[in-house]
Amino acid sequence: MNWDASTWDSGFWDQPSDYFNPPKHTNKRTQMKRQVYYPSRIGDQVNWLDNYASKLPIHGPTLGVAAGDVTASVNDAKYANYVLGAWLSAVRNFSPSTTDAVDDVLTGSGTGAMVLPTFTAPALPAGVTATLPGTLNRIFALIAKMKLSSAMTEAIATDLGIIGAEETEKPTPKFSAETEQGAGCQCVRLRFAKYGHMGVYIEGRRGTGVWEFLAIDTESPYEDERALLVAGQPEVREYRMRFWDKGTPNGDWTDVVKVTVSP
Repeated sequence: MNWDASTWDSGFWDQPSDYFNPPKHTNKRTQMKRQVYYPSRIGDQVNWLDNYASKLPIHGPTLGVAAGDVTASVNDAKYANYVLGAWLSAVRNFSPSTTDAVDDVLTGSGTGAMVLPTFTAPALPAGVTATLPGTLNRIFALIAKMKLSSAMTEAIATDLGIIGAEETEKPTPKFSAETEQGAGCQCVRLRFAKYGHMGVYIEGRRGTGVWEFLAIDTESPYEDERALLVAGQPEVREYRMRFWDKGTPNGDWTDVVKVTVSP
């Protein structure tokens, strides 16, 4: 995207975005938590979205992202880039003319009828289409999934721009639990991110039982293929993890994740 001097001299590029702040007197916009890697200032957000759109096609396939999801997420990023960049710049540049028009209508003079200014939005960049609301929600959700991939490395995360200063040291692993159909019953697949540690120390609990050691795993995912405690009867399983390095579990436990396993 090209920028002229007036774009940057307008001053609003250094303003923090309010998209993550609670709205006043409205519940129409769903709020989300700003991710630590996503900039707070609009000008930096434009640059971040541009980088994400260019790097996702490179790293997405390595991280297991389907081609269609890569295409959709790139379009989300490019459309958000357009709205924060070219469109918002045009809106800001148009705004003073509306103030002048109001002043002329109310207190101006002249012999001809007023012609009110009309805003014309800049054209979308080639290949970019308007999206459904929630571009950042979808981008952040895809990034969360990519971070759980065993192929994710610090170099890839840095190139994508999805690691922030606050993430340099993680107190606990991050993981998700999903059921999948096995031979005799459902199994549970645990996808985890170990953030540079050697592995994770995994414990599980079923029903009202005690926590049990399940495994030390150095590569995601871990498969819990245990049979049901009572054949044919669904059960709730809980999981938690800690880091594991050089033969010793360390760090705090993660939050507990629950999943129901069926016959």
